[in-house]
Amino acid sequence: MHELVFLTGARAGQLVTVNRTMIAGRSPECQIEAPDPNASRQHCKFIFDGQSVMIADNNSSNGTYLNEVRLAAPVRLEIDDVVRLGETRLRYQLQGGDDDSGASSSIFDFREQDEDLSQSIVLSVADLAQRNQSPEVLAQRLAAIIKVSHTLVNIDKIDEIFAGILETLFEVFPQTDRGFLMTGHDVNLLEPRAIRSRDGGMTENLSVSTSICRHALSTKAAILFDSSKGGDFDQGMSIVSLKIRSAMVVPLLVGEEVLGLLQLDTPDRHRAFAKPDLELALAVSQQAAIALNNALLLKKVSQEATTRNNLMRFLPGPVVQQVIDGQLDIAVGGRTCTGSILFSDIIGFTALSETLDPALLITLMNAYFKRVVPCIQRNGGSVDKFMGDAIMAVWGVPIDKGDSALQATQAALMMQNVLIGFNSLQQHEGGPQLAHGIGVNTGPVTAGNIGYEQRIEYTVLGDTVNTAQRMEATAGRSQVLISTGTWEALQGKAYGIALPPVRVKNKAELLPTFAVRGLRLDDEIVLHLPCRSGGKTVFLIRRLVDGSFILLYPEPCELLTAPLLTDAPEWPGIPLGVPVMESVLPSQDSDGHLVRAQVRLSDETLAGLLGERALPCALVWEQMGRSAVAAK
Repeated sequence: MHELVFLTGARAGQLVTVNRTMIAGRSPECQIEAPDPNASRQHCKFIFDGQSVMIADNNSSNGTYLNEVRLAAPVRLEIDDVVRLGETRLRYQLQGGDDDSGASSSIFDFREQDEDLSQSIVLSVADLAQRNQSPEVLAQRLAAIIKVSHTLVNIDKIDEIFAGILETLFEVFPQTDRGFLMTGHDVNLLEPRAIRSRDGGMTENLSVSTSICRHALSTKAAILFDSSKGGDFDQGMSIVSLKIRSAMVVPLLVGEEVLGLLQLDTPDRHRAFAKPDLELALAVSQQAAIALNNALLLKKVSQEATTRNNLMRFLPGPVVQQVIDGQLDIAVGGRTCTGSILFSDIIGFTALSETLDPALLITLMNAYFKRVVPCIQRNGGSVDKFMGDAIMAVWGVPIDKGDSALQATQAALMMQNVLIGFNSLQQHEGGPQLAHGIGVNTGPVTAGNIGYEQRIEYTVLGDTVNTAQRMEATAGRSQVLISTGTWEALQGKAYGIALPPVRVKNKAELLPTFAVRGLRLDDEIVLHLPCRSGGKTVFLIRRLVDGSFILLYPEPCELLTAPLLTDAPEWPGIPLGVPVMESVLPSQDSDGHLVRAQVRLSDETLAGLLGERALPCALVWEQMGRSAVAAK
């Protein structure tokens, strides 16, 4: 599934599924609305061709940027590319791993209606071989086959093969206006893989005749339609519900195996396809099918070799991909590497579990994990294990890219923020509300396979892991505690409170810790800062590039009349002033029943919290840790 995730702005964190061509801009009429004063009303266009997504500027005033380079022409997006319109950034990603399974089936509407095929030209590979062709026709066919071979010979990626086939056929048949390619040998399992129009126009909402596809697949024959020949085609029925005057449907064959179908069509009655075109298309499609089949075989061999050479009994998500890519040999044993470890668990879970029916408890925990685990995965982490209500996640293992501390801390703040919306839903439904403490530590760990022949598990061990767990056990409600190692690895991007050194289990020396309340990402700051406003709990969750804040609050709430007071365990009762409302924003799925608003405060540093140095804590642990939570 193709997705865009808002990284900045008022919609930061929100996901948008791209399953059609979509306009992005400031206007509420856009399919992707970006409430950004620096964006044009219809700023740019995300073009979905059934297999991939392209980004194109839409004559915007300030331009569209891809990875901070201004677009001069449409560009195909790669995984983790960042698009910027105004000050709003969106990252392109795929949900669910390798997207070779095909595009969304919503691209095509398969329509079960019989077509009149009596006036159509039907040509099989056998018919092609039996025909006596003139030297001119054979030369044309050879030239077209050579063109396809040159285009596809060095392509081994499936999506590039699909696009290359259509691109070449558009060159061979200049009258072609639209083309699409589907894979599969059964009409009920056909998957659209690539779509192209000559003018680059909209290609969604295509309606495909099931009967035509079935006939081409079952007979393994190419079909030529021409509106001048009569039949249902002349009366408006067509392969695609557009103004088609002529079309060719050609199966992709390797021997007797059907890999899929091609269609080329044109709305120009004066340049309709003829029988020689169908013969040429059938000949060229055989070469294209061979290239596609070779790519599929290479992929299969690669997957089988990886599976044979690596024992994949259990691996975290990103590590699985490293194994598949051949980056990691997971033979039994270990290696030392630098990573970041996150532990979280629910405060008061034992007492809660004693009061709930077991079935309700399982339902509650599954709903909780469904909210918080994606925060880890979307920030490049791997869930190492679940331990009842606790989670252990790792970053930078076994390959550290240098950003493990940043990603782990961002995931921790996101986990605290998504729990806000989860609890609002629980409150609305009369269910129990949850609180969790989180600890993050960065340092050397030993990573490898632990176990024996019948059960083996890839995991991490060492003092860094143990310390992260001890910090989590110390963290109170809504707290993210990080070690000195993690704070230093963040290189000034973190904002928070320097806590008194704490004594933890099995540690002779006191442990310095920081309570993180903010993290700078580009020009914005992700926050998790609980506050009180008129007796209600509200949350500051982001500071935007213009100095305004995103705030979540319950209704009713006297938000504009009462001053905000901090309600963090380690930093309570600090006045932040009365917020000035900028606008009420559209809610996101993660908000639950809370209202999302953009507000301004007189002090953009939040009483010095968002300064260059961590603020000192005026409390002792007995006043803010888990023991204090239990006392309340």
